[in-house]
Amino acid sequence: MRTALILTGLLVASGTHAQTSAASGEDLFERYCASCHEVTASNGQGPSLERVVGRQVASVAGFAYSPALRAVGAKGLRWDAAHLDRFLSDPSKLYPGTTMPQSVSKPENRKAIIAYLKAQ
Repeated sequence: MRTALILTGLLVASGTHAQTSAASGEDLFERYCASCHEVTASNGQGPSLERVVGRQVASVAGFAYSPALRAVGAKGLRWDAAHLDRFLSDPSKLYPGTTMPQSVSKPENRKAIIAYLKAQ
C-alpha cells in the first residue's frame, strides 16, 4: 500500500512538472522563438511550429527552407524531442547554412520549449 501511494505521488508530481515545464516553455517560446515562429500559422519569417514534434524536417508547404534543412528533410528526418534539443542548442552548428540565428544554450530552457511545442 505504501509503495502504491509513493508511486501515485510520483506520477502526480511528474504530471505537474510537465504542466509547469510547458507553461514556462510558453514564456521561453515567446522570448526565443516568437519573433520568427508561431504555433498556429506562419508569420512570414519562420514556418509554423504547430505540431512540429514528430513532423518531417522542412515539410511546411510554401515555406522557403534553407538548402541545409531541405536536404535533411529530403532524407525523411523528423523533429523528435532529441533532435529539437540538438537543433535548438546550436542550429548553425548542427546544420551549417541554416538561416535560423537563434540558439537556446540552457538545456532546461530547451526542454521547457520542447514541452510547450509538444502540447500544441
